[in-house]
Amino acid sequence: KQWYQRRVRGVTGETERKIAAVGVIKLLTEGPAMLNDNYVRWWAPLLTALVHMFEEGVDTSVPADEHFIEIEDTPGYTTAFNQLVFATKKPLDPFGASVSNPRQLLAESLQKLSVRHPGKLQPLIQQGVTGPALGKIQEYLRAADIASLS
Repeated sequence: KQWYQRRVRGVTGETERKIAAVGVIKLLTEGPAMLNDNYVRWWAPLLTALVHMFEEGVDTSVPADEHFIEIEDTPGYTTAFNQLVFATKKPLDPFGASVSNPRQLLAESLQKLSVRHPGKLQPLIQQGVTGPALGKIQEYLRAADIASLS
C-alpha cells in the first residue's frame, strides 16, 4: 500500500476521522493539481482509501509493545473519586453542522467536480476505483440524490 493509504486508513477518533475525511475530500475535489498529469495517478487510490476509512471501524487494539499496569492490581490504591459535573470536556467538532455527514459531502463534492471537468471524473472512478469501494461510492451518490456524474 502507498504511504497515504496507510495514513488515511489509520486515523483514529471520531472527530479526527471527520477532519481527515473533509481534508481528503477537499484535496480530491478542490485541489486543481490533483487532476493534472503529475498527480492524477494518485486520485483514485486516495479516493479508495477514503472510502475504506468510511467503511472500516476504528482500530482500538493495543500494540504488543505497549504494556500498562492495571490500577486495580496496585496495592494501596483506591479508585474512589468524585466526577466534576461541569468539568467534562465535550469533543470539539470544528465543522459543526456544516459537515454533518462526510459521505454526503463526498458525493456532493464529486458531483461539483464532475460539472467543472465533464467527462473526466467518471472514467477515473471506473478505471481506478476497484472492488467494494466502487459500489460504496454509488451508494453515497444515491443517498445524496445524485443520479450520475458527468
